[in-house]
Amino acid sequence: MTENPQRIILGVDGGGTKTRAWIALVTMPDTFKVIGKGLAGPANVQTDDSTEALANIQHAVDAAKEDAGLVVEQCEIDTACLALAGSGTETSQALINAWAAQVQLAKQVIVTHDAMAVLYAANYKGVGVALIAGTGSIAFGRNRNEQTARCGGLGPNNSDAGSGYAIAMAALKAGLEIDGVEIASSHQVEDMQRWEIAALAQLVFQASDAGDEQATAIVSAAVHDLANLVINVAEELELADRLFTLGLTGGVLIHRGDVRAQLMRELSTHGLTASAVAIADPVMGALQLALRSLNHA
Repeated sequence: MTENPQRIILGVDGGGTKTRAWIALVTMPDTFKVIGKGLAGPANVQTDDSTEALANIQHAVDAAKEDAGLVVEQCEIDTACLALAGSGTETSQALINAWAAQVQLAKQVIVTHDAMAVLYAANYKGVGVALIAGTGSIAFGRNRNEQTARCGGLGPNNSDAGSGYAIAMAALKAGLEIDGVEIASSHQVEDMQRWEIAALAQLVFQASDAGDEQATAIVSAAVHDLANLVINVAEELELADRLFTLGLTGGVLIHRGDVRAQLMRELSTHGLTASAVAIADPVMGALQLALRSLNHA
């Protein structure tokens, strides 16, 4: 195999709903050009079937390679960053690293959690707080002294406060009706996967938009929970008394400007001043991390 004429990096952002893989060429020491994109299903090795999660990562990577016009079997990637929900434990990281070595994913592989990618997508120095509210939820922060803190992100049985899953479950437990029909009666919830239940949160938002007081109360409670995640992280890292970057992503936040505005108002009432950045593609942060690691190798 001939040497790659240019260095190639891979970024993967995998959560409870979908996985994005982007391939990029390093054009200068601190810049890159995305040349291929791939999309697949959920990749949380803790809450999803681990075999299926890893297969989804592979599918996304292969699709990105094909999109880039590179032969899947012959493309050698210099550095890959896998920013995955559920990868925060040693067991999960060992599983993911073993898989990456087996499939020869890249010369160098970095495994981190998905909030780290959001943080670097919002701030290239990786300083501030990242808040994810999608299928699950987590707040993660890092200060200038490289100290880190997190709140949430422990799964539906422990803490997914303010997430799409939490919003949907609150509506199901409350027997929320939409157009006179309970959500639970119109969906076979017991047969649904976690991300499918989380998708029902959109029905709650629709009901709230239509003026349903019960739905509005559920959404407001979720925003309050998300604000608390950010507050806990900011206070632990001593960011609460200064302006800090707040990266926001996940379906609950990225598609709902009203929810973001409500969140920022609540943070303001607690004396926090944040510069909010909506991150539509956290995978850019994974590429930033891959580039950073490549340059320091």
